[in-house]
Amino acid sequence: MADSTSTLDTSAYFAELQGHNERILRARAERAVEEGELPPDADASALTGLIQSIWHGLSARANLGADRADLLATARLGHALVCGRAGPAR
Repeated sequence: MADSTSTLDTSAYFAELQGHNERILRARAERAVEEGELPPDADASALTGLIQSIWHGLSARANLGADRADLLATARLGHALVCGRAGPAR
């Protein structure tokens, strides 16, 4: 079933959507660097990968039954880490 025509078409469609979202997110990160919202040495590609990893992880956890409060706590921590407000690692 995983290699059926409809599955392959769906996989290609989702890959296209993810690629589109990645390009938009990377462009936004690059603009944030250019406009001083992020430090000049920020790696827009790495930041894009991190944010997408958090996003996909949240999606996977939601599909496995994680509750809203848990997902929101994770999203808030990810946001704080990305924005540099989570404090030093201990």
